[in-house]
Amino acid sequence: MTDPTHTDDSGYWFSAGERERDAGNFRQAQLCFERAAVLSPYNAVYWSELGLVMYENDESGADALRCIRHALELDPRCAAIWCAKGVILFRQGDPEAAVVAFQRATNLNPREADYWMNLGLAYAALEEYHPACQAFEIGIEIVPTDVSFWERKGTVLLALGEKERAEHCFANARRFA
Repeated sequence: MTDPTHTDDSGYWFSAGERERDAGNFRQAQLCFERAAVLSPYNAVYWSELGLVMYENDESGADALRCIRHALELDPRCAAIWCAKGVILFRQGDPEAAVVAFQRATNLNPREADYWMNLGLAYAALEEYHPACQAFEIGIEIVPTDVSFWERKGTVLLALGEKERAEHCFANARRFA
């Protein structure tokens, strides 16, 4: 039930959208994010989250990307929005465009490990294993005990034929698991 005292509070609607999204209720989250964006049309994060849940709701990828592009027009220096764009592009099967978006995100915020993971995955999907390995190595520098980074780096090293280095990575993954 909606609290009538919050009907014009964009922050309330955004928080409600986050709760619904985190609970897996993407349709409800979309309605909340739409309301937040209508109430605060210049808030780039609201538009970005709306685009992400639209994509989760199997809305047209074009509509989701339109929201992300609008968010980037409002705040082109927000790394999280560039990452959101990359996620949608990657899921749409365009890893080349995703790499560009993830590179932008890592340039804007090089200390966010998730951006490096996404960049590495996009490079790996393109079978560009050397830059994928570099992205995973930077992620390991940021979070040295992250099992996923060690596993992904090991997988990429196997693809490069570097079995001994790969085994070292898999051993670290097991150690940190």
